[in-house]
Amino acid sequence: MKSWKDPNLFSISMYPTVSICDEKVLGNLLSVFENNTKFTPTQWGNSETIRVEYNRDEIIEKAIMERRVSEINLHRDKSVKYSGSFSLLTNPRSYLDFEFNKSMPQKLWPVFFELSDQIAENVKPRWGVTHIFWPPTYPWNSERERQHMWMNLCSQPVPVKFLPSGPLGVGIRTYFGGHILDLFGRNFLKKSPGIVTELSWGGIRIDIMDKPWEAEKEILLDKWLNVMNYLHSAHVLALPSFDEDHMGVSFSPNSAWKKYLEG
Repeated sequence: MKSWKDPNLFSISMYPTVSICDEKVLGNLLSVFENNTKFTPTQWGNSETIRVEYNRDEIIEKAIMERRVSEINLHRDKSVKYSGSFSLLTNPRSYLDFEFNKSMPQKLWPVFFELSDQIAENVKPRWGVTHIFWPPTYPWNSERERQHMWMNLCSQPVPVKFLPSGPLGVGIRTYFGGHILDLFGRNFLKKSPGIVTELSWGGIRIDIMDKPWEAEKEILLDKWLNVMNYLHSAHVLALPSFDEDHMGVSFSPNSAWKKYLEG
């Protein structure tokens, strides 16, 4: 593995439980990015391919007043670079996802997690994962390399995997809310290893350790495995299947998620 000090990606992924197609919610969410000059967007668009100069009033006008867009994409091309999007539709597939470039200065890594908390406070996710990635080894050649790849894939809860299989697993910081919190049980989560925080909006946040951005990668991985082993006993996390060629991991629904899908 490369050093933990050489990450190649920072990501924030969430499944909101509130409608962002609301002037107050959308305005507050945009303010989260605007309130720190290091994260203020420089462009926006209503699809991945469109980028125009960021204009808060224009976004609110087209999204709320005119109802002409169903998705907002935000970008920043200055010292802290990122791209991300969130849906304005209110359904189980609604998804918020932001990826930050590896060039983010290390002094801003704790601020990145604060930004994640502020986003969560506004969208109240049923599931959210915030993670710092460092490059895995393809194919994996040891148990530790296999675990590292598993952790990375668990921390990317894209809809095509999450919706049929359920929560893949935790990241460095994970948010539990709505029906997913209910599937695990609040008391169960409060007894979890790691650092558990009950949030003002009703969710629960689990950090695998304090100040993970300062940890050695081996310690971080051990802390992650400890939390994962505990959470798996609730039969909610997706079941992993490791490829014979040591190149990837696939997922299938656990018993509690199957019952949720059937219900």
